[in-house]
Amino acid sequence: MSELISNEMQTHISKHLLATVSALALTAYIASATVAKAEDANRPTVWVELGGQMEFLQGMSRPFTAPFMSVEPFATPEGADYVVEPNAYNPDIFEKNQRPVRRAFGLEGKVLFQPEESNWTFSAAIRYGRAQTNRQAHEQGPSPYKYFNNRKIPLYAAEFADEESAAEQSHMFLDFQAGKDVGLGVFGRDGQSNISAGVRFAQISVKSNVTAIARPKIAHVFHYATYFRYDLSGEQQRNFRAIGPTLSWNASVALLGNHDDAQLTFDWGLNGAVLFGRQKAHVVHATTAVHVTKAAQGPFGPFGRVPLYAPRDVESPRSHSVAVPNLGAFTGLSLRFPSARVSFGYRADFLFGAMDVGIDTRQTTATGFHGPFAKLSIGLGG
Repeated sequence: MSELISNEMQTHISKHLLATVSALALTAYIASATVAKAEDANRPTVWVELGGQMEFLQGMSRPFTAPFMSVEPFATPEGADYVVEPNAYNPDIFEKNQRPVRRAFGLEGKVLFQPEESNWTFSAAIRYGRAQTNRQAHEQGPSPYKYFNNRKIPLYAAEFADEESAAEQSHMFLDFQAGKDVGLGVFGRDGQSNISAGVRFAQISVKSNVTAIARPKIAHVFHYATYFRYDLSGEQQRNFRAIGPTLSWNASVALLGNHDDAQLTFDWGLNGAVLFGRQKAHVVHATTAVHVTKAAQGPFGPFGRVPLYAPRDVESPRSHSVAVPNLGAFTGLSLRFPSARVSFGYRADFLFGAMDVGIDTRQTTATGFHGPFAKLSIGLGG
């Protein structure tokens, strides 16, 4: 019978891990009824928990910037014999297109062991999430033009901005804890209050790259327009790995039902840790800017390229030992049966100073993960 339950749960997890809570609740009820009859309503000693989450991310990286990204599009000069129409070049696209990954999806698992006739628990848990994105942005205005023999003649070199960017992120938390029901009694017969201590390992990795080309200003016209051309390329790799002691408090209180049959509970918890490890960043970027003009051979001669400033090529590898405070909390609801449980809620974890998000120099910020989760737990043994 336990093999039947295991097969059913494996099929359910592979196909419906992130399905609705109602589907999870139905599966949990079936598993609970089967196990309860077989084990004569004995309390499980081992719990296996699987779930999924969507997390909103913050504090992962910064966009590459350059002076040309804030250049105002060029207007028709006073007295010119040509016209530059209002164009679509928008400097904001460069930073908007480099937005860091905002949402990650992932899985989590936990094994919890509670010896018979003991209020101690021992657990090992893992949470993993990842995300990636690819973006491309292009904006272009019409070519400038002049009138010749009452005809509108387009001129060379329309203003434009083009950028391609890609980013990926992954994170993992490993927790090993031993805890005890403190028996405060403030939550009634069916309430729980557990304090745990242990070790947490955390790993965060971020990679991104960008290529940008811009021609924001048409300078002047002599049969052809001359213009400014800007190029930027950049790549950044950042990671954080650390381990340290952790302390948590998890509690629940019954809202409906009873613990011998089915029960709806309100759950909450707090966790804190100090993580000691390594923070690394490797950032490479290059920019060029030229003014493309007509050469001295006359109006039909070749174009010349005059640098506006010396090309800039920067590589900045950095590594620092850090001690990072980590604070988190969750709240949610659970539908509990004697040998099964379905939970859903909202969770947040913040690490203060974990990531170096600077471009040319080190700059740290708070890194956060927060979002909804859903979990299914099955009790084994008794």
